[in-house]
Order: sequence, then structure tokens, then C-alpha cells
Amino acid sequence: MTNGFSRIIYYLILISFFACCSYEVERTMPDLENLITVTEGQNGLQPIFMNREVEFASTESHLIARMGQFDVDDAGRVYIADAMQHRVHVFEPNGQYRMYFGREGAGPGEFRAMGALNYLNGSLFIYDPLMMRLSEFSLDTYEESNTIHTQAINKREVERLSGLNQSGFIFINSNKFLVNFTSRLVPNPDNVGYNLNDNYRTYHLMDSDRRIDLEKVFKKPGYKALSATINGQYRFTQFEFLGSTLITTTVNTIYMARSEDFLIKVYNDNGDYLRALYYPLQKRKFTREGAITQQQLKYEEGVVEWRVSVIESAPEEQIPKTWPALNDLLVDDENRIWVSTIVEDFDIYEWWVIDGDTGELIASFGWPRSKPIEVLRNGHVYTRETDEETGLQQVVRYRIEMRKL
Repeated sequence: MTNGFSRIIYYLILISFFACCSYEVERTMPDLENLITVTEGQNGLQPIFMNREVEFASTESHLIARMGQFDVDDAGRVYIADAMQHRVHVFEPNGQYRMYFGREGAGPGEFRAMGALNYLNGSLFIYDPLMMRLSEFSLDTYEESNTIHTQAINKREVERLSGLNQSGFIFINSNKFLVNFTSRLVPNPDNVGYNLNDNYRTYHLMDSDRRIDLEKVFKKPGYKALSATINGQYRFTQFEFLGSTLITTTVNTIYMARSEDFLIKVYNDNGDYLRALYYPLQKRKFTREGAITQQQLKYEEGVVEWRVSVIESAPEEQIPKTWPALNDLLVDDENRIWVSTIVEDFDIYEWWVIDGDTGELIASFGWPRSKPIEVLRNGHVYTRETDEETGLQQVVRYRIEMRKL
């Protein structure tokens, strides 16, 4: 375990995007009610430091075979889903391995696959996308206390959902979820109904009674793709840099954005629009070289070669002019929005910390892309990192320190 105080962050000063010729300006102000423009506070940005504290990692006797999603409870215990062993590893706040629970199967307390993992009010909720069910575990006994099936029972009542597949699940609270339906991707241009870049997703609110709300609908474009013919073979691949929907939730709020724009819309848990936060961010000019570097950082050998070949060979008319504005979107337990933006240095993302109510920009800092921030809780950041010695993934906790000037 590595302890100690270390400054990982590059110093904070909001980058002067307007002086950089490699960006394009987003000039049209959105026409929305309760639109808040993100601005720096009167006292400037706060210095922010991340102090590395604890690693949560495999031990000699307990191996995390394939790290899935993870979350943290109010006491600081860390729960890591193991997608290969179909179990959840439990760690004490000091990094000591405590136990595991769960196994492969279709019965109570068993998983065929492990998706979303969320802590709420003394329980851990784990989603199985193959069985389309949400299992609630008591953290007193680590036994399954409740099962919620998530396949909508009234899909047939909605004509516009005909032909769409229920393909996703987002946890809001123990009785409220977002489920999405996706149009079928037809990648072969010789087929009738070819819609490589016309597919879309609709997000519906659903209660634990499995009935989707037919009125509150969020319709967003699906992932777009590049396509190319390489050595006589037709290839296509979807890429997030062509645009994606970013969604994060708290127990009673939904935050949603399209990555192309710095525009975050906020809804209550009934799907009612509350406000939006906007910044006219100048976006970085897209290059194929940068896209290839991104794939090499993110994907393993065997996968990356295919993706790179499509980027290299796709026709110029398919290539975007700019990178998206946003990469990720999170909210901490103090109602601060953390959003990562794409900058010139391809080794980092620049994170902005914003007051979720006023839109005041509190801090800005650079953070390595290789250490993605995934959980914010109890004044700490939890990242997913790769141990240089073992090559295994681990969770690392950093204490957040903001110093008012």
C-alpha cells in the first residue's frame, strides 16, 4: 500500500481558450429557461490538491480478476464488482481486504453478468444486464434482501418503441430508474434500412413496478460510427469522439449533457426540467493522429488495430472538425458538478468544478487520462488506476483539498 502526501494535479488556472487558434467557438446561446452561464467567482479560482491516501487492490489470497464498477459507502468502505468471478470484493477504509460475496448463477445472490453498482442508504444495488434485474444487498449481512426486475412490462403500449431494444439501465434511487431503448444498427449500406449514423436512444423513467413513464422521454442520438473499406473488407466502428450522451444522477436529480457542447441540463427525479448550465467553450480541432492516440491509450492489443484502421481509412467527409467539448460528468455529495474537458495536452483532461446551483466555477485542474475519476464521496476522489508492477487495476483514494484565497 502506498500512503503519503503527493500533489498529483497540475496547477489550476482556467485555460484561455479564446487565445488558441486550434479551437472553434460555439457562438449560439441556447434558448432555454433558467439558463445559467458558468462564470468564475469574484474571488477567483480556488487552488485544489489531490492527496493520495490509500489503494484498494488485489491481494495474494484475493484476486480481482476483472474490475467492473465500484462504489463507496458512507463509512468509506469500497465495493468492487469482479466481472469475471461474478462477485463483489469488500475493502475497509484503510485498504484492508475484508471479504467478498456473490457467485455465478441465476439464483438469489448470484450473477450472470455485473453492470451498475450503486450504494444508497445502507444497501448495495447491483444490476445484472443479462438477467435484467437489480439485486439489493444488506451491508449488515451481505445477503440479497430484494430483487427488482427491470424489463419494462408496458413497452408494447408505446408505438414509438416498436422495433427498439431495451439496452441500458441507470440507477437514480431504490424506486426510480432510467431505462433506455436503442434503435437497431444496420451497418451494411446494401441493406434496406441502412442507418449507420441515424440510430438513437430514448431514455424513460421507470418505477420498481416496471412501468415506464410514457410522458417523460429523453431522445438522444446513439453512438455514431466511422466506416471504411479496407483490403476489400467493409469495416465500421462506433466512436465516442463522434458524440455521446453523458448522464449522472443523485438520489433525486438527473444531470444530462451531449458531449459535443458544454451544456448540462438538470432535471428532478420525475423528469421535470429545472435549469441548465452553459459555457461557450472553444473546442479543440480534431485530428486523426489524436484519435489514434486516444484509441491506443484506451484499448488493448487486438482491438485497437481494428479501430485504428477505420480511423485511418474513413473518408474525409466522415471526420469531425472538432473534438467534443466534454468527456465525463460527475456530481459529488456537496452538489458540485465535476466535468472533464478536452485540451491540447492529450495526456490529461482538464476538470472543472462547478457549483451546481449557481454555476460558479470553483476550481479547474489537469488530471491524467490514465487515472479516470469515477466516484466522488465524503470529500474524496476515487480513481481507477493500473499498478505498474502487477499490471492489475486498482482503486485509489485521494483526499480533496481546496484552499480559499
